[in-house]
Amino acid sequence: MLQHTFIHLPNHGSVRERQLWEDGVKTWEDFLIKYADTPSHKQLCKIIASSNYALKVGDANHFAMALPSNESWRVFPHFTDVAYLDIETTGLGNRADHITVIGVYDGKKVRSYIYGQNLGDFAKDIQDYDLLVTFNGSQFDLPFIRNGIKNIRLPKLHIDLRFLLASLEMTGGLKKIEQKFGIEREGDLRGLDGYDAVKLWLRYVRNKDKAALDKLVRYNAADISNLKGLMEWAYKEKRKRTGFDAIP
Repeated sequence: MLQHTFIHLPNHGSVRERQLWEDGVKTWEDFLIKYADTPSHKQLCKIIASSNYALKVGDANHFAMALPSNESWRVFPHFTDVAYLDIETTGLGNRADHITVIGVYDGKKVRSYIYGQNLGDFAKDIQDYDLLVTFNGSQFDLPFIRNGIKNIRLPKLHIDLRFLLASLEMTGGLKKIEQKFGIEREGDLRGLDGYDAVKLWLRYVRNKDKAALDKLVRYNAADISNLKGLMEWAYKEKRKRTGFDAIP
């Protein structure tokens, strides 16, 4: 979808973008061919050429800056180094609160970063990714990480599924949305929420309860493992609603 995108051009919203498609300008190459010799489109052609080059060289940061945040879903199939991310904490962000677990799922395996064990590895490992996908990460996870880990450099390209799914009439918390898709968690994780995650960490710290830590890590892993399927569904639905594929 990214190469069919024109909404990052000045004064080009979804209506004007669709008009370009209907006029036969369906790709960046089409745009450059049609308007390269048109003086009034000189600046627009520069923007298109810049985006075209950025995609070819895999410059994810370019699109983090160029696209409106509510249109970042368009990059999804083009950047395959994706980190589905979620954190657990001791609270909602008071000064004494800290991260307990950071989970990262790359589509194949989960990496868990645990406070007091390997949390320091996260800052280096996250550099391997071009794109972050979270659920409510823009409001909670990413600010918490930036406040809690000094000089952290997170990928700039980010899709927040909470708002993407809401734009598709899928509202509520992650677990409620999972239920709408028929996604069920394994037995001892059913019904757990963020408050339970806090209590599991406290049990681990106070009682050296390794079973509580294991359950917390599995709870976190379940959060991120289900994001991939939701992201794939949301991408297909958003693309369908642009109307692009229905244009001859």
